[in-house]
Amino acid sequence: MKKPTDGRLVAAAILILTATQTLGAQAPPLFEPRPLVHAGRPEMAAFARQAKTVIAEANAMLLAAERRGKGVGCARQTLNELRWRINSTSDAAGARETLARLKQALVEVASAHGADANILPQDPEGSYGSCDEEWFLKLGDSGDELLDPRGWPGKLPPRFLERVATPASLIAYLSEIRVSDPQAEGIDHRKELNVSTGVLSRLVLRGGVAGYFVKPEFKVAFTDFLSSWQDPQTGFFGEWYKDEGRLIKTSDLSITFHMARYSKGRIGQWPELIDTLLAIKDRRYPQGWLDSDGMTNHNNYDVVTLFSLGWPYMREDQRAAARAQIRRMLDWALTHSIAPDGEISPTAAAEPLGDMYYFAAAFLDTAGYFDKRKRFWTDEDFPQAEKLRATLAAKVRLMARDAPFAGATLARLAARENVTGMPAPQAAASLLAAPAFLISGKMDVHPSAASQHDADLRVSGTDAFHAEEPSP
Repeated sequence: MKKPTDGRLVAAAILILTATQTLGAQAPPLFEPRPLVHAGRPEMAAFARQAKTVIAEANAMLLAAERRGKGVGCARQTLNELRWRINSTSDAAGARETLARLKQALVEVASAHGADANILPQDPEGSYGSCDEEWFLKLGDSGDELLDPRGWPGKLPPRFLERVATPASLIAYLSEIRVSDPQAEGIDHRKELNVSTGVLSRLVLRGGVAGYFVKPEFKVAFTDFLSSWQDPQTGFFGEWYKDEGRLIKTSDLSITFHMARYSKGRIGQWPELIDTLLAIKDRRYPQGWLDSDGMTNHNNYDVVTLFSLGWPYMREDQRAAARAQIRRMLDWALTHSIAPDGEISPTAAAEPLGDMYYFAAAFLDTAGYFDKRKRFWTDEDFPQAEKLRATLAAKVRLMARDAPFAGATLARLAARENVTGMPAPQAAASLLAAPAFLISGKMDVHPSAASQHDADLRVSGTDAFHAEEPSP
């Protein structure tokens, strides 16, 4: 990738320094649960070292297969589970069994007559996570079907939802996984919380699916849970950890993005949230914006979405800092991540091909790169936007039609007529005219947001989830 030569990054750096000098928020304390999960359990550390090569080879093999249009759903589900077991549990025996299943799934991918596919058949409980062993992974990998605006498409009903089929059982489950005691239990529930709340929040707030979550009591119970979960000091949502008698509330970028977006921004503490968001920009995901090798379109999409939702409630110093950061993220996307021919450079996050294109398109779309009407943070023009939009769309059309994220990515890249020359909104507050208020059981979807919401429904089960951790 060529590096920028027009000095925009230098200008952005100066603007960032100037804009952030007035921001007074301190970054919340970091908490790293993994050492506690593995403390006194050396067998998992040894297994992780053994599995690292297989995982790297699997990532490369599956990405190559996806470029050829081959379905790799079972292999992806199994790889995702393996990484979760290594990163978030001390269950070495379960991890070994999952590695054996991954190796068999890779044999299927390599075979010309392999039976793997992008959309897997339902399991006996009705989920589409037939290669998953954990309930929350089955939930995440059934997200496309659960959120299909045409209704549940399966021949079998989603009986796996019986686990959370009453308001009491739903809140009991979420309350249980909201808190981890990694040293005592040998497990970190953070990823389960992210996946489960991301799917269940949408099901509840949209009024249910296939007879589940349809009673109004679900919405009341869930929105009360969200209000009690948001940290009033940081404005963030995240996993809570027990450690030596303390309860530590983490500030999680992905979880906060999901809760803010799926509630249409109807949460409290927006000024505190934005202060925290800016304060953690140089930290590692999930308690920051960066992966091990720096920026990703995925994390940048989360960040710019939070800026967009919070813009009407932000102070002027926060807006100035946000403008500088969006410019910095946009420069990175256009000069380091996305090539002029539409190729996207892989990152250490090892995302599937569909994810790479979806999050690149979603970031550019949310930042208003393709459509001036969405350009909440600037009134400048991007004359190369239409050319890049068409180039990216052409790349996506080369994927298998049922590949994860393909449909949602094309929706993000849909051609728009006469938008780049339209005047910018006179006031940023036009994005959300209503004042900020706490989540309540009376939440409804904004009509103006319905089309964008539905455009994201046919995504790979977890919509904008960090479905894979960046290590090992």
